[in-house]
Amino acid sequence: MKNIEEEIAKTLESIEKIQPVASNPFLYTKIKHRMNELSRPTISWMTYAKLAICMLIIGFNIVTLGKIYLNNQHSDMSKEEFGAYLGITTTQNLYEP
Repeated sequence: MKNIEEEIAKTLESIEKIQPVASNPFLYTKIKHRMNELSRPTISWMTYAKLAICMLIIGFNIVTLGKIYLNNQHSDMSKEEFGAYLGITTTQNLYEP
């Protein structure tokens, strides 16, 4: 019984001697730095991938429109000339009255 009372007394004495832990003097600076890092916008690799895909699509569109424009400059054939070019000749005009 005496042994238990001694252990209880030691435990109570150790609780009374507990002191608050001193904080790190740079804690406020660390917290402020992390908050600044979180507020800074970051660009992920996915954003770069989306931008690259958009640029490729725009490039393909420019090339396609350029080819269409060049083909339109050389397409001043009449219907008969176009038919002769393809090897299609008719003696009747079926589509016009």
